[in-house]
This record gives sequence, structure tokens and C-alpha cells, in this order.
Amino acid sequence: MSRVAIPAEAAKLLAPLADEARMRGTPLYAVGGPVRDWLLKRPNFDVDLTVAGPPDPVAEAAARLLGGTVETFGRFGTRRVVSKGKFRVDVATTRAESYPAPAALPVVDATGVPIERDLFRRDFTVNAMAVRLDGGSRELVDPYGGLRDLKAKVVRVLHPASFRDDPTRVFRAARFMGRLKYAAAPGLVDAAKAALPHAAGLSPHRLLHELDCLLGEKDPGPAFDLLKKWGYLRLLGSPGWTAGLPVGVEERLAALALRAKDGKAFVDAFPHEHKRRARLHAVLELAFSDKAPRTPPEPSVAAAVKRFAPKANLKACYLTGADLIAAGLQPGPAFHKLLDEAARLQRAGKLRTRAAALAWLENHAA
Repeated sequence: MSRVAIPAEAAKLLAPLADEARMRGTPLYAVGGPVRDWLLKRPNFDVDLTVAGPPDPVAEAAARLLGGTVETFGRFGTRRVVSKGKFRVDVATTRAESYPAPAALPVVDATGVPIERDLFRRDFTVNAMAVRLDGGSRELVDPYGGLRDLKAKVVRVLHPASFRDDPTRVFRAARFMGRLKYAAAPGLVDAAKAALPHAAGLSPHRLLHELDCLLGEKDPGPAFDLLKKWGYLRLLGSPGWTAGLPVGVEERLAALALRAKDGKAFVDAFPHEHKRRARLHAVLELAFSDKAPRTPPEPSVAAAVKRFAPKANLKACYLTGADLIAAGLQPGPAFHKLLDEAARLQRAGKLRTRAAALAWLENHAA
């Protein structure tokens, strides 16, 4: 029996939850990513828990410990503990799933199943491990050879139809291989390429989630390179990764949009949250406009454009409508044409100060 060493901070959180589950006679497991990272001695504050019974008692106990609240999210009723602490805790009920069609979302066949059956629905062997918590043994549950593949530094799917069932796993395979510097198990790359036609059926929401996860990697470059080799990069409409791009998901999205053949099409291909979409549109407009902006750009927008074009003059137009009215002009087509011309000259570097702009106005207001 392998006993997993849980980091002290996580162990302090999990001990009372294990007591709660044990008191109720409910098997409780830590599963997936945290188990993998504990074995690799990597930090992980996203704790995924699975119970072979109702999730609420464990989730509510975690909320009390963390001073947070419990929210239900997702199609399967996962409980998430939201708090201001460093830990994020998700609690789900063990379940078995099947896929009605390639690239379709799974359906639940049964709940409260044994942990081995729950683990089989996961993506890779290295993510299909669990640690038993309620008995205090911290025993590793590893029915599919995840520890073997961790030691061998290999990414392996659990069954041959894995990528066909859920092509988003191809993106995750690229991320894990890129992040951990792991190799593909025999047959993985061929299976990924064979699933490409099915991946075309993924919804824009699911593709955006994978793109955000890619851009959230410390260094997305290796994953982007793998996806390009496997033919998947075109599903993201991405121009590919360039070394030296900024840190931050939205910052990287803006950088990719600025380098895309059609940046607006790249942005609009995904269902971004409204405020993010507006900022990305503003970045593109400011970067490729031939005019100085009428009002000072939002700092994040200006920063994105400056990274793309360091020498760009992004100061708001020195002249305003009030200046033209003060010069005796009345609003109308000629009025706005004059403002646009001043904005163009400023962006081109021909009006470098407000004084120069006012002098130019004096000569053209007559």
C-alpha cells in the first residue's frame, strides 16, 4: 500500500473533512490534480474531493473551516467553496459517465459508484489517482498506472476512445506535456490526430475554456507548438505563440489578436464576457487607427497597444469640440472633419503639443 504525503497546509484543512466523512460513513477521496501534484511535490491549492455519497456535509464543513460559502456549479452539481483564502475546494459525488456522441458532453450513468469507476471517466492516467481520506490511511488509489506514468514522465489516456469522446482532452494533453516536459505514450499522438474531425464539433464555449487554460500556463509556447503539429491550432483561430508575450490571460489574448491576420475575427470567434470583448475590440481599434483617440484610453488597453507598438503616440487628441466652438466653428460635417484631421496629424507625429494643435486650428478655422 502506497501512502501519499500531503503537504502540511492541505493536511490541516483535510483532517476535519475526513472526520466529517468518517462520522457519516461516507468514503472521501482527494482526486486528480492535487494527488498528481502532491506526488510530484508541486504546490497545488485547488483541492478536488469526491465522496461516494451526498457532497453537502463535506462542502459545508470546508466552508466553515475556510470562512466561505458553498456554491453549486456545473451540470453535475459540484459544490464549490468560495472564500478569500488560498484554497479552492470542490466537492463532487462519485459518478460514471458515457458519451452519447463524439465531442458531446457526457451523461451520468450512475452516482455513488466505487472510486475506481469514477476515476475511469478522467482524462489521463496521471490524473486518475485518488487518496483515501476518511480512514486516515492516505492510501493511494491507482487502478490505471498513474504513478508508473508519473515516474516515467509519460502522458497516457485511459482508453483508445478517450480523444474521440472528448477532444478537449487533446488540448489538455498538450498543456501537461508542455508544462511537465512529459512525453506522449505510444499511440497518443495518432489518436489525437484521428480525433481532429470530431474536435470540429466542439462548441465555442468549450474551445474558449481550453484557450484560456492554455494562456494561463506559465509558458504556453510548448503546448502551442504541439497543437500546431497535431493540427489543432486552427480550431482556435490563433496565429501561434511568440516568445516574450505578456503575462496574463487577457493580455495574451490581446497580443494574439494584434498578431492575427484578422484580429477582430479571432476575438469574435469566441463567446468572451462582454467587458473583456469590449476591451479587446478597443485594443484593436486603437492599435490600427490612424487617429489619436478622442478620450484617454483605458490603461490596460493602452498598455496592450504599447507592447505591440512601443513608439505609438496614444495621447488623447489635443483638440476637442470645445476648442473648435471657441474658435467660432459650429458642429456639423466640416466641424467633425476638422477634428478628425487634427487627430490624424497628432497620431502621425505632426502635432506634438497642444500649443501646436491650437496654432494649427487657428490657421484652419478661418
